[in-house]
Amino acid sequence: MEIFIRDEGPGLLNSDNLFCAFFTTKHGGSGIGLILSRQIAEAHAAYCSWPIAADRTGCEAMIDLPVTYDASLV
Repeated sequence: MEIFIRDEGPGLLNSDNLFCAFFTTKHGGSGIGLILSRQIAEAHAAYCSWPIAADRTGCEAMIDLPVTYDASLV
């Protein structure tokens, strides 16, 4: 299952520091949001990506969650 989250902000300049702990470009930001999101997703065998838009308008995050069927839950 794929989940997409989009906004219409200024976009990302590059992805070099995206997952560096405590790196932020926001005044008063903590710099742990994306790294924490990725760690939670990976703990559930999911994959996260934040592709950089060519026109740098907005941002889109994608979380790809594995889907399994467990008959015992039915």
